[in-house]
Amino acid sequence: MAGAPKITKIEVEGFTWDVVGMTRGRAAHYDPDSTFTRRAGMIRIHADNGVVGEYAGWQQDPKAVAETAQWYIGKNPLDRETAYQRLKGDPAMAVFDLALWDLAGKMAGMPVHAMLGTYRTKVPAYASTIDGAVKGPLSTPETFADFAQKCQEMGYRAFKIHPFAWTDVRTHVDAVLAIGDRVGGRMDMMLDSYCFYETFADALKVGLACDEAGFFWYEDPYSEGGVTNFSHQKLREMIKTPLLMGEKVKTVEQRMDMIIQKATDFTRADVKMQGLTGTMKLAHAAESIGIDIEPHGSGPAQLHFMAAVKNSNYYEVVWVHPNVLSFNSPIHKNIDVDTLGCIDEHGMVAVPDGPGFGVEYDWDYIRKNSTGKIEVTR
Repeated sequence: MAGAPKITKIEVEGFTWDVVGMTRGRAAHYDPDSTFTRRAGMIRIHADNGVVGEYAGWQQDPKAVAETAQWYIGKNPLDRETAYQRLKGDPAMAVFDLALWDLAGKMAGMPVHAMLGTYRTKVPAYASTIDGAVKGPLSTPETFADFAQKCQEMGYRAFKIHPFAWTDVRTHVDAVLAIGDRVGGRMDMMLDSYCFYETFADALKVGLACDEAGFFWYEDPYSEGGVTNFSHQKLREMIKTPLLMGEKVKTVEQRMDMIIQKATDFTRADVKMQGLTGTMKLAHAAESIGIDIEPHGSGPAQLHFMAAVKNSNYYEVVWVHPNVLSFNSPIHKNIDVDTLGCIDEHGMVAVPDGPGFGVEYDWDYIRKNSTGKIEVTR
């Protein structure tokens, strides 16, 4: 295409931040005596027309992302489909895909959701807890119920528990029933065990408790890793609570196969794994057979995705706790889309409406906490 823009430079930079009151065990847990250092990265893709596409907060290795960057130099930044098809097996592909969507939106002077086709500009959110606590809030079933009630009073329409790694499955059952007793009928409730339950029997026990409490979905129940079709087909036959699967498989095709093989009721969208390009493919395929798709994680890209699709119910405000303001990096200067207080009084989150993803990043913060920067020009 004559006069097409070209990518001339790509910047990749890692950075860290501390989360006070967090520790890392099987997953992320609350511990008032600990501080957990998290790591993430940023990318800036420069085109020869002066437009820069940006995306920050991803968890891939910055050195690996910089290696992949060499393929993009000299390419047309609008050729996202070419890049997706060539690199969809590369874990770094999604980082570039999201930055390129931001760049395209800035070139057009439009928010990304408008380029995709806007369906809505506010989305309902659910509070998604950290994986329990070593002590204090979220260390017992009753304190999970307390937090669910607090979130409901704030305006949240739904609440998801990532339970602590209690060794006795009966404690997980108690947590499900306590939450159901406290907020059942007033908000949707979900459970994500993060592939914790060691046996099908334990997964079934918790699933039957979800039935009793009236849970909205049951996610990644047991420790086979969230990837087998037959076992989840069998579980679906024995419980009423819908399953949400797909987070643990790596490709759009595998997620669609789980749907076709009747191993799930909802499917997972993951823009950080398949990019927005791949995730929209899955959303439309799922919609065509009447399946809802639920975005994984918090961030501007997830919001723009939800704004452009009909078959999605909730935005995940993830890793929240009564005593931790945010588990995520404080890099957004002009928006709040990932803290417990990001909802309005109706439990909705506004989709950023500026060009691209509509984000102004705090580059001073990123560079102050940098772990190293790489520039790729050829």
